Amino acid sequence: MKRFRAIIQPQTAFITPLYGDTLFGQCCWALRHQHGETTLQQWLDGYTSGKPFMVVSSAFIDGYISRPTMPLGLLGFDTTGSDRKAVKGKVHLPLEALQQPLTRWHDKAINDAALENDLGIKHIKLEQGRTHNSINRMTGTTGSEGGFAPYDRQLTWYHPNLKLAIYIVLDETRISAEQAKHALSHVGQQGFGKEASSGLGKFDVTDFAEWIPPSSQNATAWYTLAPCAPQGLEWQADHCYYQPFVRFGRHGDAAVHIGKPFKNPALLAQASAILSPAAGVGDSLFTGQGLGGVSKAIESSVQQGYAPVLPVALT
Repeated sequence: MKRFRAIIQPQTAFITPLYGDTLFGQCCWALRHQHGETTLQQWLDGYTSGKPFMVVSSAFIDGYISRPTMPLGLLGFDTTGSDRKAVKGKVHLPLEALQQPLTRWHDKAINDAALENDLGIKHIKLEQGRTHNSINRMTGTTGSEGGFAPYDRQLTWYHPNLKLAIYIVLDETRISAEQAKHALSHVGQQGFGKEASSGLGKFDVTDFAEWIPPSSQNATAWYTLAPCAPQGLEWQADHCYYQPFVRFGRHGDAAVHIGKPFKNPALLAQASAILSPAAGVGDSLFTGQGLGGVSKAIESSVQQGYAPVLPVALT
């Protein structure tokens, strides 16, 4: 397997965060439209037994990763001083930090203002609330029974010059880099996540190439680039740090019309976790597992519980 980096530029606002497991799901729909159901099922063969054909990361600002989910003291920060608030704001790390042990990452961490200065842009992203109301499509009004039923959406607007990186691990014996690029481009053209049909979630894929990250020679753990399902695998539990969350997924694309769009909840560890495998990091490019049994409506559905990883040294 090989590691690739896709560079995307957002073209519209987003409602749904660009998380790896959601991106994988939409890429699968794109592959189904482009190559057919039979071909997609062939690619998914072995997915829940540790043989993914593709593992997709969440989106990160190009050239940077997010501060890992772990106690700040283990990253070398002084949490006893008067500038604790300033320390908490340093959430961005350049990729070069991977060459140093985690205990030195405090030297490299920067806040939003410093990142904007490094990138030469102002306001990396802006959050905007937008109020909607349910409309009866038959009458063109809010309806006489349900009445006024407003709801809010939180939109995220990225700076037009901002480049985001998505890291993708591919088994090129099963799917080519060109096929994966076309699938991701299709997602960007159609729109990603909620209200894509209203023009949101669009992006352009400006580059797609094999990528080798900077790394430490004394790596003992992994930094995860997407939500993953580490449960049931063998870890050095004392050296694992992550934020758990429950993914309440739902089917997308044509499956929203099947009458049962909601999937079973899945317990995942959020991206930017630090996981220490019991057997050592080796040369693995991903961790986690593929989850089956996530849908009663479409029994063949799977959930990406894999995450691309970057090797890191704890000390």
